[in-house]
Amino acid sequence: MLSLQFLAVFIFITSILLVLLKRSWGCIPMILVRILEEVLGGLVGWKGQEETFGKRAADKKTFLTVDHLKNKNFENSFEASTELIGLGIQSILQDDLTRPFQIEEEEASLLHFPKETLNLPFYVFGLGFRWGFLFPIRLCFMVFSVLFLTTSSVICVVLNAEIKYFRYCGITFAKLFNLSTGLIVNFHDKKNRPRVPGVAVANHLSANDVMTIYSGCDYDGVGYTITGQSHGGFVKYLYKYGGKLTPLLLVDRACDKNRNALLQAIVEHSKKTEKDTYPVLLFPEGYCSNNKAVLQFRKAIFNGETAIYPIAMKQNSRFGDAFWAEDTFIPYLIRIMTSWCSIIDMYYLPAMYKESSESEEQFAKRVQCAIAAKLSVDALPFDGKLKSEKEREKYKGKLQACLAEKL
Repeated sequence: MLSLQFLAVFIFITSILLVLLKRSWGCIPMILVRILEEVLGGLVGWKGQEETFGKRAADKKTFLTVDHLKNKNFENSFEASTELIGLGIQSILQDDLTRPFQIEEEEASLLHFPKETLNLPFYVFGLGFRWGFLFPIRLCFMVFSVLFLTTSSVICVVLNAEIKYFRYCGITFAKLFNLSTGLIVNFHDKKNRPRVPGVAVANHLSANDVMTIYSGCDYDGVGYTITGQSHGGFVKYLYKYGGKLTPLLLVDRACDKNRNALLQAIVEHSKKTEKDTYPVLLFPEGYCSNNKAVLQFRKAIFNGETAIYPIAMKQNSRFGDAFWAEDTFIPYLIRIMTSWCSIIDMYYLPAMYKESSESEEQFAKRVQCAIAAKLSVDALPFDGKLKSEKEREKYKGKLQACLAEKL
C-alpha cells in the first residue's frame, strides 16, 4: 500500500513539474499505454485490427438530401421511387443520422465487461485500478488545475501582466486539465499551426476540445480567441476564469440576436493583425460528434475575408472515449477520468482560402471534406439539429415538398 502511495505522489509531483517547465505531460501516461497494448495483444478472443487511418480517404457516398433531389431529373414517378428506395435502404444500413452521436464499444476496448470468461480477472483488476488508483490521482490533478486557473488569472489581471504571461498560464492550465482527464495528445504538422489573422476550425468531440487544442500552442507563438456555447455549472466556472487568460466569445444558441452579434464580433476579430490578437477557434459542426463522421459545417464564417486553418482530431477509443454523450458535464468528466486514458492525434492542415468562384456554402463544404478525408470518415450533409424529432419532421417535410415540385 505504501509503495502505491509513493508511486501516486511521484507521478503527481513529476507530472506537475513537467507541465510547469513547459514539457510534455504525456511521457508518463505513455508507459501505461505501452503496458495496456501488450496486455491487449494477449487477451483471449481478440484479433488485431489493421490500422487503416491515413491510408485512404473517406468513401464517396450519396445521401438523401434536398440538394440531391434538386439536382436529379426524374422522368417519371417510378424512377423517383426507385431512387428513394435505394437511398432509404442505404440510410438505414449506414445509420448516418444517429451514428455520429453514439458511444460505440470498440472490439479492442479494455473498458467493457469481457465476452470471454478468461479475460474476467484482468477486467476486475482493471476496474479496481482505474477507480482506486487513477481516479484519485486525476482528481488531485483537477483540483490543482482549477486552483492554478483561479490563482493565475487573478494574479495576471491584478498585476496587468504582459501577454506572454497570460499565454503561459493559459497553455499551462490546458495541459494540467488534460492531465486530470487522462488525455494524451500527439501533435502533427506543427508548421501549419494557425496564425493571425485567421480562423481555426476543428471537428468537435467535447467541451474539452478547447483545452485539447490550446495545449498545443507554442509558448512563444499565439494562443486562441475561444468561442463556444454558454453553459452552466462547472463549464461556466472554467469559462469565467479561463476568459481572463485568453479572449473569450460566448453565444446562447437559443437566441438568434446573440448569434448574429457573435458572428459579427468573430468576423471583425479574425481580421485583426495586432500583436496581442489571437486567431479565432471555432467548431463549425455546432454539436459534438463521436469521430465516426464530420457533421455539416455552418457556412457563416466561411466568407473569404480571412484564412481558414483546419484542425483534424482523431481519437483512439480503445482505452477511453473522449466523446461527450452525457446530458451534463460532471458525469462525462467522471467517465473519462475513470477510463484508462484518452488518446487523440491532432493534425494541423495547411491554410485554406475561399476561391472567387465559390459560395460560402461550397467553401465550408470543402473545408469539412478536407478534415473528413484526413480522418478517413464521411463528411455528412446533416448537422446535429436532426437529433431532434421536431427537426427531423421539418426536414422530412422539405424533402417531400422538393420531390412534389420535381414530379
